[in-house]
Amino acid sequence: MRSMFLGLEIGRRAIMTQQTALDVTGHNVANANTEGYSRQVAVMVTTPAYHSPALTQNLSVGQIGTGVKVSEIRRLRDGFVDMQVRDETNTTGYWQALQTALDKIEAVINEPSDEGLRGVLDNFWQAWQDLSESPENESVRQVVAQRGMAVADTFHHIYNQLQELREDLNSQVKAKVDELNSYATQIADLNLQIQAITIAGKEPNDLKDRRDLLLDQLAKIVDAKIVYELDGMVTVMVGGTPLVQGITTMKVGLNADTNGIYKVVWDPDPSGHPGTSITGDPADDPGYTELHLKSGELLGLLEARGPADHSTLGSERNLVPDLMNRLNLMAKTVVMTTNALHRAGYSLNNTTPYPDGLDFFKQANEDSITEWAKYIQVADEIVSDPKNIAAALNRTSDDTGNPVNFGDGANALKIAQLKHTLNRNEYWTASDEIDVTFPDSTQFQGNFTVRYGGVDYEITMSAPAEPYQDFQEVVNAISGQLEAMGLNVGVRAEGKRLVFYSSSDQFQGVTGGTFPASGFSNVAARTMIQQVTVDDYWRSQVSSVGVISQEATRMVENQEVLLDQLEAKRQATSGVSLDEEMVNMIKFQHAYNAAARYITVIDEAVDVIVNRMGVVGR
Repeated sequence: MRSMFLGLEIGRRAIMTQQTALDVTGHNVANANTEGYSRQVAVMVTTPAYHSPALTQNLSVGQIGTGVKVSEIRRLRDGFVDMQVRDETNTTGYWQALQTALDKIEAVINEPSDEGLRGVLDNFWQAWQDLSESPENESVRQVVAQRGMAVADTFHHIYNQLQELREDLNSQVKAKVDELNSYATQIADLNLQIQAITIAGKEPNDLKDRRDLLLDQLAKIVDAKIVYELDGMVTVMVGGTPLVQGITTMKVGLNADTNGIYKVVWDPDPSGHPGTSITGDPADDPGYTELHLKSGELLGLLEARGPADHSTLGSERNLVPDLMNRLNLMAKTVVMTTNALHRAGYSLNNTTPYPDGLDFFKQANEDSITEWAKYIQVADEIVSDPKNIAAALNRTSDDTGNPVNFGDGANALKIAQLKHTLNRNEYWTASDEIDVTFPDSTQFQGNFTVRYGGVDYEITMSAPAEPYQDFQEVVNAISGQLEAMGLNVGVRAEGKRLVFYSSSDQFQGVTGGTFPASGFSNVAARTMIQQVTVDDYWRSQVSSVGVISQEATRMVENQEVLLDQLEAKRQATSGVSLDEEMVNMIKFQHAYNAAARYITVIDEAVDVIVNRMGVVGR
């Protein structure tokens, strides 16, 4: 026969179980607005029944239940949805980083607008057009000089702004690396705590919530693969390398090139601190391994900023550096082509029968300049005296050096038409430069070979009847023999160097030569704008930025919608519903009250047996 005290034990278990369930409900309500919190439930199971079958036990109708207990406090989480959320968060982070950078780029280039580069260039070409109609007007000449300075200032401003943007993106890369290392360290610390509690047979639900929140935040920065271990720990893999493994972390470091642009690498020193700035050349040390990223905020920042000089990884996009290079290409085109025409013209100050040979824009050795958008500047001679603008193609003075007219304005018209004719296919190419010594004697002759369409053409310069007066006359003499094949010849700014260029892809270079003291340059080629005007070229660059920006905006919007849906799905499982918790609270309260009432009933029954039985007849 079972004891009456079994009933008291059943009641006690019921009260304790309902109390635990109420505590869990209260914990849910308290954390209803806590980021990353997952709803918990007290899982109730029956305790072993009384009694188990045995030879010594009396036969009875059946087993008698012994009550209830809480087997576990379960954390409600859907691992598959978590994986989807992290994947889409990673993609969203990538596009958001690009979108933010593109918004800043669009603000810098400021197109279309009158203050943008295209509008400033239009004003510049129009000023030359006006000068061609009024070459005698000094105020118009002043406008040309001012518009030229405005072009230079606009190039400078855009280039400097892009440079500052790249430096800002570089700083953001460092900040993200610091953040990534911080998350990795915190996850490793939580791994240790979770493992200890798991081994003890408990469920560290709140610690797991904190770790999962860190994993969500880490997934936005880099594409990470999360592996859950049996002991409760997680391993975080980035590009096939373990960022977190158990309680250890692999630090991510930064290696700067000569310009301070960071390359993101795995730090070979496990004792390194988060965001360690590693010195030295990674190429000289096999311990440096570059991070291989497929998506995430960090990749978006790297693609917007562009790679470091010593980076070995390619990139789908190099937004800011590509735009800076194209801006340099435009500035170089404007400088070289404007100067080539301006040198052949006559200014109001010219007192000789020969062109002034002055550059409108300052022009140094072309091979020594890489940042043309930063370098471009109107020549001092033009700024100080606009009369030095060579607007005419014919002499403006007589044989005695006295001015006879204001010029025909034809050269100004040619420069104005550059807006429509800047369509060279290749300009200043490798092996197409001949160094020529201009002799003091009256004779000047020589030959060279032009390869065009697979055929070699020998160009010969015979000694002139009268001595050449300047190098431009040498160029003019050569030009006549090249026009038939659409080949042009110009003069480098630094002196007596002929340069050949063509709008046809049939031009294959220049070889040979017997000019006095001549030699051939092996300077690497840097092409100018190909098959398009400067105006069209810049428009295409602005449009390209706009297309990528629209794509980024569309992707961010799509990703946000998808993330909202996934988050709603996650909250359906893990989120705290206050209405549901209120219902549970009432349910557990009534169960608690009923268990207490049950104990009272058992107490009364025991009282009857103890205090009232056996008193009949007294």
